[in-house]
Amino acid sequence: MYLRAVTGMIGSYLSYRLRAGNRHGLHSPFVYGLMDKVIGSSGARAEEPIEALRTTLLKSTKRLQIDDYGAGSRVSKSAERTVGEIARSSASRPADAAMLQRLVDHLGLRKLIELGSNLGLTTAYLAAAACRPELHSIEGDASLAAMAREHLRALGLDATVHQGAFKHILPEVLERCGQVDLVYLDGHHTREATLGYYAQVLPYCHDDTVLAVGDIHWSKDMEMAWQELRQDAQVSLSIDLFYMGLLFFRKGVPKQHFILKHP
Repeated sequence: MYLRAVTGMIGSYLSYRLRAGNRHGLHSPFVYGLMDKVIGSSGARAEEPIEALRTTLLKSTKRLQIDDYGAGSRVSKSAERTVGEIARSSASRPADAAMLQRLVDHLGLRKLIELGSNLGLTTAYLAAAACRPELHSIEGDASLAAMAREHLRALGLDATVHQGAFKHILPEVLERCGQVDLVYLDGHHTREATLGYYAQVLPYCHDDTVLAVGDIHWSKDMEMAWQELRQDAQVSLSIDLFYMGLLFFRKGVPKQHFILKHP
């Protein structure tokens, strides 16, 4: 099963690389700006201290008992793992976290929700955005939520980390925010869960909201979810970056889909 999943993802990546374009030939000024300033750019605020923390975490042999509410599980599944293993297998790539920060600053996104704090590395990138957004991050596991809070404090960054199952915490956070500018779904990689969270979030979106979906090619199940999301009538623009997909809800523009190169 694992080998089939890995082989399938390799095939998806090769297909992505063959089809992905760059800024040349982009006729949409909005998408060109994203490619030039966000997707094809590099660097982020507070990148060095965050990546120094990542390096430390990758070497950590501290063991945590993790309650996993992630892909494929209907109830909590406990497993003991080292912090280093979690940092290697579950944390978002530096390139993706930095890109999200640039997206926040480029579009002036102020109210952010992250589903899946993990160790708090992507949370830190988002919190370090120049516009100083109001950031709510949700983590199912208590040990990881505590570590994420600890890491944000150590980095001198401000974000609220909520601990609990997404299905319980997300409605409360959405009500508190009223409207959201960015939602990053990166904690429960199944079609059913992803579409469910999308349905919950949609009433709180506006024309300039961005929905970022992590690991859209992680499995056939997630690829199906991504296809359904980008074809939704409310979505006017979708961008496939392989490790992540971006959805936009801008009204008055023709529906478009792009596959763009991202490191």
